[in-house]
Amino acid sequence: MHVLSRIAGSFTLLLLIFLSGSPASAQHIPGGRHKNDSVPVFRHTPPNDTMIESRLVTLALEGPRYEASGHQMNVTKSNLSKAKRSWLNLLSISANYNDQTFAKQTAATGAYVYPKYFFGLTIPIGLFFSMGPDIRGARENVEISRNNREQLARTIRTEVLGKYKQYKNFGDLILLQNTIVIDQQAALTQIEKKFRDGTTSIDSYNLANKSYSDERVKMLNLQLSQDLIRLDIEQMIGVSLDAVTR
Repeated sequence: MHVLSRIAGSFTLLLLIFLSGSPASAQHIPGGRHKNDSVPVFRHTPPNDTMIESRLVTLALEGPRYEASGHQMNVTKSNLSKAKRSWLNLLSISANYNDQTFAKQTAATGAYVYPKYFFGLTIPIGLFFSMGPDIRGARENVEISRNNREQLARTIRTEVLGKYKQYKNFGDLILLQNTIVIDQQAALTQIEKKFRDGTTSIDSYNLANKSYSDERVKMLNLQLSQDLIRLDIEQMIGVSLDAVTR
């Protein structure tokens, strides 16, 4: 009996060891990942103000206003090339062919007429005095066009960034004003209840109602101003502002 009890105890110990080390205690899912392992979650990170402002400037500089300045600069470059080649229009070349040199010669005279061919090139003297200033003037126009284009880029950048800051400022003001409207609405609700109960006067009710209406008007004006600024920005960038900020 003593031997059998030892065997039974050893068998129980082995069974406990086996159950404690069983793979069922650590469940696996396909792919070698444990059930309690953390699964990565990818979330969309909204762009910060620096990224938004950079996108706004880039889109604004792709608009027709800035593109037109590029075409204007190309025109001035073409005028410069035209001025450099203008001297060709003032040159004239003449040629003369004397057919008498191929006529039959008589034995009596034996005379020849020279020259057989004649070429001429005419160069106006005024060309040397007018060509240089014309080229310099055309070159200055190119520089003026380039400077105007650079100044326009700075102006567009300032305008779009300034309007975006105004847009954000109106958003902050709307949040603050919304809090005031909610407070005024709650106060009006209390006054209405007291007025129905007969514990307050009509003047108090009218005053609370006017205060709430005034704050609502301020809210509507702020929203209108923000919407107008938003339209100005979208006109400059050519796309919806939500496509840039989201």
